[in-house]
Order: sequence, then structure tokens, then C-alpha cells
Amino acid sequence: MSSEYSYGDPKTRQRILEATRKLIAENGPALSLKSVADRAGVSRQSVYLHFGDRTGLVVGLVKHMDEELALGESMAAIFAAKSGAEMIERTMQVHADFSAAIDGIALILEAAQYEDEALGSAWRDRMRFRHEAHRAIAQRIADLGELAAGWTVEEAGDLFYATTLVGPWRELTRELGWTAEEYVDRMTRLLQRALLRR
Repeated sequence: MSSEYSYGDPKTRQRILEATRKLIAENGPALSLKSVADRAGVSRQSVYLHFGDRTGLVVGLVKHMDEELALGESMAAIFAAKSGAEMIERTMQVHADFSAAIDGIALILEAAQYEDEALGSAWRDRMRFRHEAHRAIAQRIADLGELAAGWTVEEAGDLFYATTLVGPWRELTRELGWTAEEYVDRMTRLLQRALLRR
């Protein structure tokens, strides 16, 4: 995978990222540095200097979306919770909001991950980050002495991560008709009952 690049004018970087997002939304995985450069009104060399290659560009886009949605602040609020139950509830609220905001791009990256190396790398990069975040939440619950018997931190983190992927959210809300509030409430109750000491 590409290393992170940081080059040039932040406004140009922003234009490139917005062009990338629009092109993926319109055309799916058919994405080239030239098409992005043309859409952003910059040279192909400028795209390369900002992001390195196609993989770096798509990873940059997904990280940019995290920043736009203030994911760092949301994570800080989750870890500031006083109990495991509150951490799970706050996490599910973040998932409901975040999944709704990224669903279009996530659907394309998820579908293309085994056929397109750049898109697959970008998707797996974010999934690794997400998995680590859920494991950290499970560790915090364990540190509070609230992790249910029979779970290791790794197992609890795995379950929390997999249960809250965008795919299950999409199925429950888009196909089965759950509202955002129902998703948060029902998934919070499920995970609290599964992971927390009674």
C-alpha cells in the first residue's frame, strides 16, 4: 500500500478528494488518476504528488471522510463514557450516523475489494482501523471489570466489529425497514446483553 503523502496546497488536495468522491459515486470503481485530475482541474502530476498512486488516493478519500464526520471527536466521547453500557450505546449511535453518511462509497469499496487492488487496499485499511477501535473499546470494558465471563478482549472486539459493519446496518435499515433509532436501541441491547456482566 502507498505511504501517506502530504504535499502542496491543502485547497488543491481538497478539490482532488472531492473529485474522487464524486467520480466513485457516479462511476463506481472505474477510477483513474487522469479522470480525477480532469474533474478537479489539476494535472495528473499534482494528483500523484498529493497521494502517490490510486491506492493512496482512495485511502486518502476514506480518511478525509472520517475527518469530515469528526470521527476522532466521536471516539473521544465513546472513551469518556463511565460504563461499558454507555460506551456501547454511544458507539451504536456513532455507527448509525456514520454508516448513513458513508454508505454510498462503502458499498462500492466493499463490492470491489476483491477485484480492484487499490479499492480493496483502501477498504481493508479502514476495516483494520475499525477493528482496532472495537478491540480498544472491548479492552476498556474489560478494564472497567464489566466484560462478561467467557469472553476474551480479542473475541469481544471481533464480535463488536463484525456485528456493526456497514453491511448488517444496510440490511437492517435499508432492506428490513428499521429506523435509525430502532437500530441504535436494538443493537445496543443486543451487544450489552452479549458482552457485559449481568
